[in-house]
Amino acid sequence: MDKRYKPVSVPEQVRQRVALLESITNQPGISLTQAVRELRTGLRLTVPEYAKLTQVAVRTIHDIEAGKANPSLATANKLLAPFGLMLGVVKPQGDRHESS
Repeated sequence: MDKRYKPVSVPEQVRQRVALLESITNQPGISLTQAVRELRTGLRLTVPEYAKLTQVAVRTIHDIEAGKANPSLATANKLLAPFGLMLGVVKPQGDRHESS
């Protein structure tokens, strides 16, 4: 955990994690860049801590968060898996094309 933050109780940590996951899942069109950054910062993890948790290189995480990388599907899912999430396909909001 990032040392810049005050420690919080375990019940408060659980509440924050549930709220964070709800926030992410309620945004079906969220970009991978935004999701990774929100998950990492919401859990108060440094990039090296998140890299260790996900087994993804620190540099790769930096590049993804900066919007400079185009990660593989496997890498994207490694970044999301610890949270019970996976990358998916969604219909854009406001799309007027309906499938028959």
